[in-house]
Amino acid sequence: MVTYDKQEYLNFYGLNKWGSIHISEIITHHQHEIFIQSFLPPKNKGIVTIVHGYLDHSGALSKIINMLVTDGYGVITFDLPGHGHSGGERGDIKDFSEYVQVLHAVHSHMTQKGITHKSWSIMGHSTGAAIILTYMNVYKCSFDKVILVAPLIQPYLWSFSKFGVKLIGEKNIHLKRTFRKNSSDPEYLALVEKDPLQFTRLPVRWLQSLERWNSSLSEQLSGSEKALFIIQGNKDTTVDWRYNLVFIFKKYPNSKCVLIDRGNHQLFNETAIIRDITFTHIKRYLSAIGDNKDRRD
Repeated sequence: MVTYDKQEYLNFYGLNKWGSIHISEIITHHQHEIFIQSFLPPKNKGIVTIVHGYLDHSGALSKIINMLVTDGYGVITFDLPGHGHSGGERGDIKDFSEYVQVLHAVHSHMTQKGITHKSWSIMGHSTGAAIILTYMNVYKCSFDKVILVAPLIQPYLWSFSKFGVKLIGEKNIHLKRTFRKNSSDPEYLALVEKDPLQFTRLPVRWLQSLERWNSSLSEQLSGSEKALFIIQGNKDTTVDWRYNLVFIFKKYPNSKCVLIDRGNHQLFNETAIIRDITFTHIKRYLSAIGDNKDRRD
């Protein structure tokens, strides 16, 4: 794992202007060492916890972090087990429930430190969105607003992937990673391949964990009347977004969705025009009054 140096980290990921309000720490939850970061201005109009997607880490969220803090929000984020500066075998997890427990542990840790706000929202990208959906089903959702960006329910061409996973069986083998063109921004794609916190070998066991989670999701996810806000690119070939949106709306019928024309999977790291459209929708939703209540309250 790459050694953490605060200044080098902030400089590399373009977060150095927030050095004065940046705090990082590692907490231990069961066998997981979890790297947490916060960017909390003394006066802010709300807090947003962000959960990154598979193969990513908090540094990959730098553009959305910069936008939110500039707009007056505090941000809390963390690296999932096996990602970034958190511990664990790179990209591996035995069961998706461990991700959910880690999110709960991070949120509990921050509130125990005395961090609180009447407007505290949560946002997840891809696998991060899947974690949030399961979290809301396991724990009482204390978050004000919930934003799901390119949410994962099942990946693109999932039937073929599932077949391959079943052929391999329970063997814990690794595959060479192919860096996908999941953004139309060539600078971002080049940066990913140079990023020291990315990794090049993918454990098949993660796909096995995804398959078990996906197979049980329809029965286990009860849903609610809570209104979620979904942002999805219509050029996304990482997740099966048409299937995923139908699934989420069946469970959360009061939700809203915005389709971003020409948006690929990495909406936080798209070309400037697409990224700005995405960020504008996020800012409008966070600042809107009256969209945050569970209608059963």
